[in-house]
Amino acid sequence: MSTTTDTFSTSRFASGTGGSGISGAFSKLSSFGSAGLGRSSASVGSSLAASVLFGGAAEEKIVLDIGSFSLRAGFSGDSAPLHTAELFGKYEPVKPTHRLAGSNHGIYDFPIVDQDLLDALVLEQVKEVYRSHLLLDSKSRKVVVAEGALMPMQLKRALARVLLGNLRVPQITFYPSAVVALMSCGITSGLVVDCGHKQTTVVPVYDGRPLVPYMTSTPLAGEALFESLKSLIKKYGQFVPFDDSVRSAKVTDDILSDEVCRHIQTKVLYVSPLSIPGALSKQPIELSVNEVDPQLVEWFEQSVTGSPTITLTITTKTHGRGTLKFPGWVRERAAEVLLAGDSTEDHKGIVQSIVTCISNLPVDVRRPLASKILMVGGVSDVPHFRIRLLHDLVAKMRSISKWATLADSVALAEDKQQVRESDMVVGSSANGLTFKSSDRCWIGASLAAAAKIGGVELKRDDFDGYSVADWTIGN
Repeated sequence: MSTTTDTFSTSRFASGTGGSGISGAFSKLSSFGSAGLGRSSASVGSSLAASVLFGGAAEEKIVLDIGSFSLRAGFSGDSAPLHTAELFGKYEPVKPTHRLAGSNHGIYDFPIVDQDLLDALVLEQVKEVYRSHLLLDSKSRKVVVAEGALMPMQLKRALARVLLGNLRVPQITFYPSAVVALMSCGITSGLVVDCGHKQTTVVPVYDGRPLVPYMTSTPLAGEALFESLKSLIKKYGQFVPFDDSVRSAKVTDDILSDEVCRHIQTKVLYVSPLSIPGALSKQPIELSVNEVDPQLVEWFEQSVTGSPTITLTITTKTHGRGTLKFPGWVRERAAEVLLAGDSTEDHKGIVQSIVTCISNLPVDVRRPLASKILMVGGVSDVPHFRIRLLHDLVAKMRSISKWATLADSVALAEDKQQVRESDMVVGSSANGLTFKSSDRCWIGASLAAAAKIGGVELKRDDFDGYSVADWTIGN
């Protein structure tokens, strides 16, 4: 393998012109897959592997992926982030936030227009990552950031001020998260569906360039799933205390805490493989985050694929220890609102958002992108979510005469992409299923940094405290 690396300039990256550099780098990355990129025992392993792959002493960088509710951090060349945590989950109060210790908040739950507040929040979180997990001097490593297409510029400026000003890192490189996410599959084109906490975005990427004007989004994401699950358990569940002298109680906020509901969402929830029948879904039924039509409830009860009742032992402040019981269909159908949409708020579901994005694309790129749909984000890790989304998407497109032929080409990027046998090495994966969907943006940024692919760079000496490049302009 040649030791030279393909790069492309910042101006070309920002404007969306050119692309031979990133294509060349992608071809090299697809040849070695994920072999040799794991940090199993120490950082020396990944550094040595990177040196062998790219020649010479590879420069190790810090890789950050900051979402609306979580942060992932680690070192370039690794196959998984070293640290993953909820933003501002377990920290002491700091000025000027005056937050309660242990309170859970995403970054967007605070007034993002308050520069001092935003800087303090970001500094608190990033310093903790360096101090407790990365265990190194911030001035010793450059930083790579996987940036979502809808990341507010205020947050991007705050991150630059904290890293370059407070922590004195030498340089920040921004990568579009949709572009680098595709790198985990070794491809340059695809439709990236990022289902995070606050919103779901559908970003088309062609030849390594994000086609931002054709991007679609919906507020139905992880937060809506959490609220849907909680409202269903409160309405259809019950709590039975272990104390025989106390009768069963209706589920309230005192019983179903956010911590318990989050546990159910991450450990118990899965998506039913059975779609809502077309005859039923065409009727004027109501499906929203806080309400489900009785007709749907009746069908949900009849179509349970698992246990008819879910029981969990929990501890409450008001009733002590006891058993939380709720119908099995709640476990399977809480995510239906994400797929079908919120009829009360008139929010499009993820399936409709994907169809809208495909219909807006130029004719010549619809089929190539529709055949490589990549799911990323925390909600994508819910069991059966990806397969069910694909099934509903194909059914939706076949129901529209003009998209019926295109529906046969729709496929997931992880299942579609195959590594050529001659390019496979020991430990590589032929379909990319090695990686968690929620980690793909971080992994892609890690690969990009290890391969020395150029991005939008910002050096400490050139930063004026405000000006940061916006790669979404001009694409």
